[in-house]
Amino acid sequence: MRKSSMGQFMGGCFITGTDTGVGKTVVTAGLAHWLVARHHAVGVMKPVETGWPTARPGRSDAARLRAACGLDAPLERVCPYRFSAPLAPYGAARQAHTTIRTSVIRRAFAALRRRYPLMLVEGAGGILVPVTKTTTMIDLMCDLELPVLVVGQSGLGGINQALLTLETLRARRIPILALMLNRTSAARGIRSRLQEQSTVRLLKERVGVPVLGPVRYLTRLGRSWPSGLRPLTNDPAIHRLGRLILTNGRRIHARPSPRRRLPQ
Repeated sequence: MRKSSMGQFMGGCFITGTDTGVGKTVVTAGLAHWLVARHHAVGVMKPVETGWPTARPGRSDAARLRAACGLDAPLERVCPYRFSAPLAPYGAARQAHTTIRTSVIRRAFAALRRRYPLMLVEGAGGILVPVTKTTTMIDLMCDLELPVLVVGQSGLGGINQALLTLETLRARRIPILALMLNRTSAARGIRSRLQEQSTVRLLKERVGVPVLGPVRYLTRLGRSWPSGLRPLTNDPAIHRLGRLILTNGRRIHARPSPRRRLPQ
């Protein structure tokens, strides 16, 4: 694996998740919409998308991100690799008899970066999901040299997932912008509220980076993406994240652990 040699980072961030289905697209779209509403030029990218809805491409993550910021860049640049199989990127590419080339992703990113000072790049799955035979999503993060926003679920199991992800990023010396917690369901009983409060409190005590959220669950997003964006953009957690990117965008919160390193 390649180590990151990043000393500084450019505007924007790479959005990754502690797992699949934790709300990366929701957070990325909300952030993009918030920044555009404040007259910032924002570019978005989803380098690889699997589970591509061939019959309804407008419901893809990449299409939703483009809509969130009004991006006019071609889909091929926003999402260079699209696969219908809902598999890890490398598995989906292998099934489609295609090879994902990180050089293609880097060129697409560079072209967008020339136009947009703020770039939001959403990964697929978690940080160690295979992208090619020899690389994972964390290698792509190193290539693009953006600080990482980790999106995690605020429900049961969220603490362990978040700590594992953050420790792995630190082992590679990758700058961590923040941890954003997200509600992935509408159920809000007393027990779930107490559990969520405990999760937030414990993570704030342990992670050493800003802990934002939880972003509230919006049923409307499932029914209508455009109309659901406005309440999402008004979420206090999205406001805090936007301000963090704009005001602290060059601060690095990576704290590499001297005791444990990933195999090279």
